Amino acid sequence: MLPAAKGVYPVEAEERRIALIKSYETESTFIDVVYMPGVSGFSPWGAIEARTSDASELEPAHEFAADCAAEAEQKGYDAFLPFGLLDIGVDAARRRNLTIPAVGAAESSALFCGMLGRRFASCSYLMNSETEPLARERMTAMGLEHLFVGSTAIGIPNSEYPKRHDEVRERFILCAKEARERGAEIMGLNAMSICPIEFSAKELTEASGMPVVDSIASQIAMAQFWYRTKLPSQLLHLPR
Repeated sequence: MLPAAKGVYPVEAEERRIALIKSYETESTFIDVVYMPGVSGFSPWGAIEARTSDASELEPAHEFAADCAAEAEQKGYDAFLPFGLLDIGVDAARRRNLTIPAVGAAESSALFCGMLGRRFASCSYLMNSETEPLARERMTAMGLEHLFVGSTAIGIPNSEYPKRHDEVRERFILCAKEARERGAEIMGLNAMSICPIEFSAKELTEASGMPVVDSIASQIAMAQFWYRTKLPSQLLHLPR
């Protein structure tokens, strides 16, 4: 699910995202891409200043996404995956006792870093005073706070990435250097407009010299994990 209703993203940005998501399909994994079923007031595109995940801004988006998850379950899909590191609708869908896994990109990326037992950092578009505390709160809820070294940010709104392509890459390299100096071994949570929309994980790994996690790939792999193991999706519920 794209984290917005149809028309919120510019057409070119929307088409790029849908095409990239569909490129992760395989012979055994079918992916449908849908829009959020209503205009929530939250925009994932072109932020002027760093946004937070406060309830007043995101609550309508979470509820719309939970509606989308419930519809996916009714239609026979095996998992619900919202686009973006805010994991929009994931917890709301779980609270409704969804029987298929609701898999967030941030959660799955972080859990893979935890599986490796490696210290990791995040890289987002912009940052404000609440970015770090909120990130640490989420990592603590997943039992991974001891591996999370902290947040970094490119400092450019994602709407400017296509025309500032090379600059985004250079700033990511600086973020990776900062993360390494703080003890990170992996760039574990990377905003999706950075990776893989603008750059592949392979490109950023080679440019920065640090392993870079592809959040879409992690999200799909986590969904496949739940499908193949047949573990109850209730194990995903927070808090643990």
